[in-house]
Amino acid sequence: MISDYVLTEADALHRRKCEDPVAMGSYTLDSHNCSRFVRDGRVLNEGDVQLPPAGPYGVSYRSLVPARGECTNLLVPVCLSSSHIAYGTVRMEPVFMAMAESAALAAVIAIRKNISVQDVPYADLRRELDAASQVLENQ
Repeated sequence: MISDYVLTEADALHRRKCEDPVAMGSYTLDSHNCSRFVRDGRVLNEGDVQLPPAGPYGVSYRSLVPARGECTNLLVPVCLSSSHIAYGTVRMEPVFMAMAESAALAAVIAIRKNISVQDVPYADLRRELDAASQVLENQ
């Protein structure tokens, strides 16, 4: 999914501040070998990346919702709007759990207010996440 907000290495490297966090990522920016090929009789690997993030960082709510023109009643906590390299930092089960809980709470708000998921007020969602003791900032 490509949404209006795409999680990238800029988030993990703290080059962009998350204004609407719903979870925190912190795992290594990693991409295992993408291909293996033979050159001059030697096997070579291509595409391996291993880079630590700059520390825990916020995952934006906007990366969980599709572009408004695509769909208005869908939340995507696992196959979120993310670059390949940034996905490596959020692909761990604890982050999936946090994003899924956040998506569920956002869905409840959208249903109760009869609004699209893109229109869920972040202040309302943040209140629910704080009440659920969701960790949203590096302390």
